[in-house]
Amino acid sequence: MTPLWAFLGAVAAPLLGGGAVGRVVFAVACVVIMVLTVLVVVVLLGARLGPVGTAVAWLGTLLRAFFGGVWRLIVFVALLVRAAVEWASRRTGPLAAGALGFVAGVLAVALVLQGGPLVRIGLGWVLSSPCGQPLELRVLTSAENVAALQAAGRRYADESADLRGCPRVRFSVTPQPPLATMSQAANKEWNDPASWNSSTYRALIAVHPDIWIPSSAATEEYLRQAFANLGQVTFDRMSPVATSALLVAFTPALEARLGTQPSPTDLAGLRAWLESVGAPLVRPRADLSEIGLIASAGLYGASKDASKDSSKDIADEIAYTPPNLPLSDAASLLCYARDRFDTVKESLAMIVPEHLVYAVNNHQDLGACAPGRQTAGLSWHRLDGLPTLSYRYVRLKWADQWNDARERAAIDFHDWLAQDRLAPYGYRDSAGVSDRKEPMPLGRELDSGRADSVEPATVEPARLIDRLGKAHPETSFLLLVDASGSMGSPITGGTALQRASSGASTLLRRLRDGRDRVRLATFSDSGGLGETLATGPAQVAGRLGTLAVHGRDAPLGDVLAQAAPLLADTPNPVVVMLTDGAHEAGDLGRTVAALRKVKGLRVRLLLTGEQRCDADHIERLVKAAGEAVKCAPISRAEAATPYQDQVDEVDKELTELWRESP
Repeated sequence: MTPLWAFLGAVAAPLLGGGAVGRVVFAVACVVIMVLTVLVVVVLLGARLGPVGTAVAWLGTLLRAFFGGVWRLIVFVALLVRAAVEWASRRTGPLAAGALGFVAGVLAVALVLQGGPLVRIGLGWVLSSPCGQPLELRVLTSAENVAALQAAGRRYADESADLRGCPRVRFSVTPQPPLATMSQAANKEWNDPASWNSSTYRALIAVHPDIWIPSSAATEEYLRQAFANLGQVTFDRMSPVATSALLVAFTPALEARLGTQPSPTDLAGLRAWLESVGAPLVRPRADLSEIGLIASAGLYGASKDASKDSSKDIADEIAYTPPNLPLSDAASLLCYARDRFDTVKESLAMIVPEHLVYAVNNHQDLGACAPGRQTAGLSWHRLDGLPTLSYRYVRLKWADQWNDARERAAIDFHDWLAQDRLAPYGYRDSAGVSDRKEPMPLGRELDSGRADSVEPATVEPARLIDRLGKAHPETSFLLLVDASGSMGSPITGGTALQRASSGASTLLRRLRDGRDRVRLATFSDSGGLGETLATGPAQVAGRLGTLAVHGRDAPLGDVLAQAAPLLADTPNPVVVMLTDGAHEAGDLGRTVAALRKVKGLRVRLLLTGEQRCDADHIERLVKAAGEAVKCAPISRAEAATPYQDQVDEVDKELTELWRESP
């Protein structure tokens, strides 16, 4: 409303000088603008006013462009109008001049509103000084929100630019690590707990975020408690900026099998029907995804009711996390499904946020993959008990980085987002209302009890994380890293040794404190299998950054024969060998005999270089060992980035290891 008040002030003199009629016009304008101002404030506070509220929100959207400085141009134009009106009043009379001034002022507002880009281009040409460096706001949020917030950030930066079009702010939006990792890191000065030790090696878990947008009140409270122990940052929560319902999305192939019958809305009925047609019900992994954790609160009920017998949880988790699916986040899962709509016609039922289904069906960017072009879309189904996501807005004020400019920008961005700015990307507003034309499975408005139903007492992330962690068996890992000279050869994204270290670090981040064991050793022909370099996640992570190459390739089978006895009498033994592939298999008879002596031993051979699993010596090793040894590359050419490639592959291998565990 600022530009309207500014305009009214600029033309006050000619109106008030226009006699009784002019004063009446001025008074009426004041009352109208005052009422609009009150309504705007009420709407921003979250009150629902029906069509009036919708109209006010539209007006606020229309005027938003002026808040970045264009209103000053309106005042300038109004002052020119006022001067012209005063000149005209001496010739035509004050009343006619006042009316003329008011009409001219309104036309000037409309001209500036519609011609903002042209005005900026003109001023940029006249004032051709270069743009200054914009303030960077660093946003951390779930992977499911990254694409929408990046688009919203670009729009906000454009709307808040100065008169020359120079942006005042820019945004970097980063997907957040798993909640448990964030909580542990907050207790260690925002350092990655899997890459930390007390003296020699520290790595930030992520950039210091200015803004964190969690997906529920429960996860916000969970991390706030962790941040209470981190003295260098202030945790400042604000009101939600959007909501989104959790739904079950059917792929077109599965929807066709449903036909005209209604989809079951209770969990037991839905799982029974899906089992009858041979389709899984999946959701992102709860240990990796905030969305998956919140969905689990609905699937499992209140975590405080967890049974002492974890066998049912194990069976449920195996059912919800089938192999060969990317389950690190819902966006990756939907990208996978969308790519197979027309070709594979895969039948999947997926628990995902409503706004991502909207993005798939409207061919929007999902973040994990580019916008799609398929004609088919996902169908949306309700599942009773699933919580609704409420996107809170938290400012993280780092002591050595926060200032007044950052404070103003963070608050202004919150106020801007809260005006339903995420609606174009499928989100509901902060009250759970959707104004989209598409029919919504839960209706236009969510039930009042569901608008922000994810409360700490219901979800209790710490207990739920612990409960689901116990559904994964205790595992004993031996990391074998190839340190031969060939590992130092350059490949895409660095060297094979660097990729091996990165893959091992990813694995360490997935281990559960107190339940998993891990040791690190290197190998090359100069000494075969070396001594154990470190034991425990923190110590192993510290040594990964110090590994160096030496010697030549060692036969892979001979190394495994030396390594197997180290895992004798350990629970659920697993060897993870990270290598560029070497060139020899070694004495396979000796290798097989050594592997069979260790009960339940499984080996994952992860290739970090250009070698392939179908190389002759690797094929012979895998064939001789049978099911005990499996090979997989973590350097596929089709990966978006080498880092994401190794994350996906390590996650896949760990999921399979867990499902195969005795």
